[in-house]
Amino acid sequence: MKVVVSTLNAKYIHSSLALAYLEEACHSDNWEIETFEFTINDKLDHIMTSLYRSQPDVLCFSTYIWNIEETLSLCQDFKKVSPECLIVLGGPEVSYDATTVLQEYPGIDFIVRGEGEISLRELLGQIFAEKDIDEVKGITYRYQGQVMENPDRPLITELGSLPSPFRRDFTPYKDRVIYYESSRGCPFNCSYCLSSTARGVRFFPMERVKEELQYLLKYELREIKLVDRTFNCNEKRAREIMQFIAEQGSSTRVHLEICADLLSDEFIAFLGKLPADIFNFEIGIQSTCPEALQAVHRVSHWETLRQNILQLRSFNNIHLHLDLIAGLPYESYTSFQNSFNNVFSLQPHMLQLGFLKLLKGSEIYRQQYEHGYRFQTRPPYQVLANNYISYDEIIKLQQIEEVLTRYYNKNIVPATIAYAINKVYHGNAFAFFEDFALYWEENELFGRGHRRVKEYDILLNFLNFRWPDRKKEWNELIKYDFLYHNLPHPFPQGIERLEPDGAGDLLNTRLQDQAFLSSLPGDWADSRYNIRKHLHLEYFIFDPISLTFLEQPLPLIFVYHPVKKKAVGVINEAGDRLIADLYNNNQTNYKIFCQS
Repeated sequence: MKVVVSTLNAKYIHSSLALAYLEEACHSDNWEIETFEFTINDKLDHIMTSLYRSQPDVLCFSTYIWNIEETLSLCQDFKKVSPECLIVLGGPEVSYDATTVLQEYPGIDFIVRGEGEISLRELLGQIFAEKDIDEVKGITYRYQGQVMENPDRPLITELGSLPSPFRRDFTPYKDRVIYYESSRGCPFNCSYCLSSTARGVRFFPMERVKEELQYLLKYELREIKLVDRTFNCNEKRAREIMQFIAEQGSSTRVHLEICADLLSDEFIAFLGKLPADIFNFEIGIQSTCPEALQAVHRVSHWETLRQNILQLRSFNNIHLHLDLIAGLPYESYTSFQNSFNNVFSLQPHMLQLGFLKLLKGSEIYRQQYEHGYRFQTRPPYQVLANNYISYDEIIKLQQIEEVLTRYYNKNIVPATIAYAINKVYHGNAFAFFEDFALYWEENELFGRGHRRVKEYDILLNFLNFRWPDRKKEWNELIKYDFLYHNLPHPFPQGIERLEPDGAGDLLNTRLQDQAFLSSLPGDWADSRYNIRKHLHLEYFIFDPISLTFLEQPLPLIFVYHPVKKKAVGVINEAGDRLIADLYNNNQTNYKIFCQS
């Protein structure tokens, strides 16, 4: 018997944790098992061909909101060309309405509900042995024209009993994100989250976690993303794992989801001593509106949360990713503006503005009529409106989210954004992004592709249009941001540049200065010619550091890293390093503007 386990990932760089566990858990000498990972961007004909040529007797799919529609279409078509093949679906998108799915899609034979490792293995064993499946817990299936639903399978209490999926060659995954779990479950009960359907947290054995992480880190992967819903729910355990990761000396970044108001003073002190450029923290704040948080059973202590995040930000060694959710009960457009500004004031490296999704099986899904929710019929079931926020306002927030992602989260204009918000929008970050999004709409810029260099011109045009009395400041700040975050060619068309007399000789003169040369990174500059290729001289009439106009044009030399293609330092005429080497993530006197 040939068993194929497959899924459609959201992006190529993603990998499927579910498939890895299922492959190991269902390994047997009685049947051959093979995995196929595709993406939702792959042509369905290509996916269909690959699966058909594998000639499976049993075809299994892991389903989520991002792939369910494509998966259902594939199943229906595959059944037409391989009618004898048994098709099994699992995953959160079919676990909570399994009966309905089987009734509506005759091409599907079985659904595995909840954790699938044991249930799928038992199901395959019964199919292989041609035995009844009525004793297999956690499955829904057809029998004599009727949809049957066996009792739920209890959660796996001893996670260490599951075979490890992390004992393989990960060389092909070097440029991808590997998902990992050291625990399952969540200590909280947020009504919009499927983790709330199962109470409590279960942990994999510590020694197993260390062995697996050590193995993965040796591959120098792009990123290991732990899917633990609250990584620091057990602080002692979290500290031990993080300390172990830091000691490995790997270049792989590790992404963790934490609850910031659970952090103790001792743990914060520990975090402050960690090496830079290893850990990313994702912190779900979701809202600062007390009524909204109470309605979704979200436990949050804003003042503690704020103080802890500000302290983490001051360490400058951990990338901070903060989350907001629009569309929660009792959260109006006005109160969301307040939530946005509260969270933005913490200066995260990334601020994700998400939208509530009414997931099947969640408590908020069952409460949809109480709050007047209108949401997408198709996945991802995103909120359209409710009793507290209109669809017009949701559209405005979606547009704000796009410009926020383009300009703030990609960190392409930190100095300009900081100056604009502080000087002309009086500290109201939401007002700035709202105004900028309106400009995009007025000029029909949404829904079109824009090169990076064009995005700088768009921002410059917007600021000059809204605040024409500050054209010189906008020009100089955007010029500085562009040169710091991009190679100087091609240059944005709208930016004005200075070329004082003798400017062409200044850089050559500095290259003769041994003190200047010694201030540059030396590991990649083996000759003056090579050094010259990584330097760019630009003049400014407005100092981006002191934010003052200058009597004489200020020459600044931008030092570019040869691989990362962005500046690692800026040097003034006196040879002072105005910005520390961000490649090494040192402290910088520019941190009020720059997300280093």
